[in-house]
Amino acid sequence: MSPLLKDIVCFVGQSECYETSSEMLSKTLGLHIDNNKIHRLCNDLGERCATWLEDERKDTENKPVLKGDDDVLYAHCDGGFVLTRKEQWKEVKVGRVYPSANLLKINGKRGYIDESWYTFHLGDHKTFEQKMTEYLDDYKNLKERLVFIVDGATWIHNWISNEYPCSLQILDFFHAYEKICLYSTKAISDKVKRKKWQAIIHEMLLNQGGQQVIDEIDKIECTSKSKGKEKEKLIGYLQRNESRMNYPIYIKQGLQIGSGAMEAAHRTLVQKRCKLSGQRWSIGGVTNIINLRNLNMNNRWNVLQQYLKNAA
Repeated sequence: MSPLLKDIVCFVGQSECYETSSEMLSKTLGLHIDNNKIHRLCNDLGERCATWLEDERKDTENKPVLKGDDDVLYAHCDGGFVLTRKEQWKEVKVGRVYPSANLLKINGKRGYIDESWYTFHLGDHKTFEQKMTEYLDDYKNLKERLVFIVDGATWIHNWISNEYPCSLQILDFFHAYEKICLYSTKAISDKVKRKKWQAIIHEMLLNQGGQQVIDEIDKIECTSKSKGKEKEKLIGYLQRNESRMNYPIYIKQGLQIGSGAMEAAHRTLVQKRCKLSGQRWSIGGVTNIINLRNLNMNNRWNVLQQYLKNAA
């Protein structure tokens, strides 16, 4: 294959399953390229991507520069799962970082993030933390203008507190509200009363913050021991995260309070390609294909193109 054809084949292969890629190339280019060849090419170049992505994390020249004093840098991290052959469901941790200047309004409540930096790791959180740290260390001096939107996982909190103690952590509003609503389905049997209570809690979270919500939940009478344990568990979670739930202040400051950007990152980076019907991956295979997608989503596909030209 020529460098250009390898470029095209690899790009299609990281976008669609290998069988579909073969069909698309046949119908668009009139070339029959076996899906096994596409697989091998994507694996080879995907493995090489690991080095290019590492270089990118440490490349200070191409990182966004915050211009105004009101600009902030948002950082999200969360886990999702892919089905593997030997280890069944395995967690993929994904990170997304972007400056507030890249948040564009479309209309009303709808928005769009112009450009982001992504990273991921299939496995332990320590390696994932290292990748995030390599990129974010250049922004330590931002202090509270470095804003993490998190789901309350202990490992995430510990990593941020150790590496960026002066940053701002915000508990994802929708994650907190979802947990509370889930509890209410067990604690309040009357559907009408439950719906009204959930609406009150929603407004209370937005306008008053975490402590008032904790007090409101504490008023619910538990009719069984199991419901009492569920209540204690929820209150414990909210108390641990209460300092990250000052939503009225965050909103007043114009900050994001939800993790929609993180959910979108999982869908586009991992799920769209790696969680198709019937797919079961080897660890190396899924890592390599996400490497390619990661390179593309970071707008660094030109690095792969240059490699192919130099190798020809």
